[in-house]
Amino acid sequence: MKTHSVKFYKTHKPWRTIRSRNLVALGEVRLFEDSLVSKSGLKAKHLRLLLNDFSIIVPVLERGRVVFEWNYRHPLGGWELELPAGLIEDGEEPLDCAKRELQEETGYLASSWKKIGWVHTLPGITGQRAHVFLAKRLQRGKAHREVEEIMRVQVLRVAEAYRLLRARAIVHAPTVVALAFAEKYLQK
Repeated sequence: MKTHSVKFYKTHKPWRTIRSRNLVALGEVRLFEDSLVSKSGLKAKHLRLLLNDFSIIVPVLERGRVVFEWNYRHPLGGWELELPAGLIEDGEEPLDCAKRELQEETGYLASSWKKIGWVHTLPGITGQRAHVFLAKRLQRGKAHREVEEIMRVQVLRVAEAYRLLRARAIVHAPTVVALAFAEKYLQK
């Protein structure tokens, strides 16, 4: 069976940015208003959000189990079942971020890592990417969460995780994507 890979092309741009204005800068989040012009002379304005890329981890325990976390999300006013993830700090590599976040949020350390893909999170407004990693050979340690991170670790069997995914009980988009990427490694 031949595998087709989708390519991301940055050539043949139909729009040219003639001006970019920084509207808001709040910590690592910046919002710009870009003034654009097409090759035919059409002018338009477009909002662009600058966000750091992040890493998301599929931590696999022995006996077909995966480490998740219940994460309180203030904008939702509730809890979501998610895989561990976190923003990549300036100068940090995606894998280093994944290792740091897994340990900080869950306490687990992994001795086997594999990058299994990446996606654009919201390409209509940001170039942010989510880097997906599979972590195996886990050892339990102590979590070191940031003060605003309110989480509870939840270990699920692989079959239960995919049952929840199909039942649309897991709705955290990066987790949905990471589970889709990891399925061939987990459903053996």
